[in-house]
Amino acid sequence: MGKAVVPELVLAVRMLAIYLLLTGEFPFNGNQGGGRFYPLIELLDQLGTDEQFNLGVRLLFLSSIGLLLFSRFVRIGALGVGLAFVTGLLSCQICISVAHLFTGCVFLCTALSNHVTGTSLIRFQLAVLYLGADLNKVFDPDWWTGASMETLLVTKHQIPSYIKAAGMFPRGFLSQMMGIGVIVLQISIAILLLRRATVIYAMLLALVLHLPMVLLMHMTFGPFLFALVTAYGSLLTWPQRLACDNRLHSSVLVKWLTLLDFNRQMSPCAGNAKESPIRWIRTGLHYMAHPAMLLSMTVLTAAMVRYGQLIPLTLVVVAACWLYAWPQRKHARRAPSPAGV
Repeated sequence: MGKAVVPELVLAVRMLAIYLLLTGEFPFNGNQGGGRFYPLIELLDQLGTDEQFNLGVRLLFLSSIGLLLFSRFVRIGALGVGLAFVTGLLSCQICISVAHLFTGCVFLCTALSNHVTGTSLIRFQLAVLYLGADLNKVFDPDWWTGASMETLLVTKHQIPSYIKAAGMFPRGFLSQMMGIGVIVLQISIAILLLRRATVIYAMLLALVLHLPMVLLMHMTFGPFLFALVTAYGSLLTWPQRLACDNRLHSSVLVKWLTLLDFNRQMSPCAGNAKESPIRWIRTGLHYMAHPAMLLSMTVLTAAMVRYGQLIPLTLVVVAACWLYAWPQRKHARRAPSPAGV
């Protein structure tokens, strides 16, 4: 049991795997290039033809996803997916992507985790992500003067709403304040992630940091945003049992969810109370941790990303954080218990 992967990580990487399949964000596909191209490591250039190598990486990814989703070999599946991402990045110089590297590392950290480490490796991975990004900005004068933000939001993306807002202040002032604000936010998040008890506050600052950029630039940065959400989600406390209150919940919806209760988390819900939209909403919120609900949210997220509906996506993320994550701030998180996988 000491070597088991904790349930929170199993849930996180399975949701992330489904999202990657739905959006096509995997090695040599989507935003990660079309195949091997001037590898960073010479050995990778000597392994078969380009077609054979590319096919091998894709097969490694897809077979590992299969192990991850449909077997008890979660650790092996997560290791394979992570290695496929890292191999794809190292074998293609034009494919280098922090978003895909971070995604691959979520799987690798899961493969290296056990009952003793719990979700700590993911937490430290997030801390390193923000600390590294922040140090890069601290030693770059353009972030302190606002030149980087000006180039990103005005010159490159030419965002009308930002240009209009910046025009209300002295030239370069808003970009400078935003640049300094990003530096402060990133170091604050990294510090808060060092303690399990302050993770919820790190999540709140992460929302303030990332979501405005998503809305302004109309980008999710490949799989990065969803990988970030699942990584943070693995740090929350997820209920092992889901109890029904027939005074509040829909007995019809609970019955359907019970049919899909493969983890045996649910208790029966007896009652013949009149169905109503309010009951359905209460039931959906209460049973958010049910695998069927999480799968539906993953599919919905993939659809919103695919069709560019980033404002509704932002509202969903904020609502989930407010309703589920924020109430956990008063409770110091205990080490997760192991899963039987």
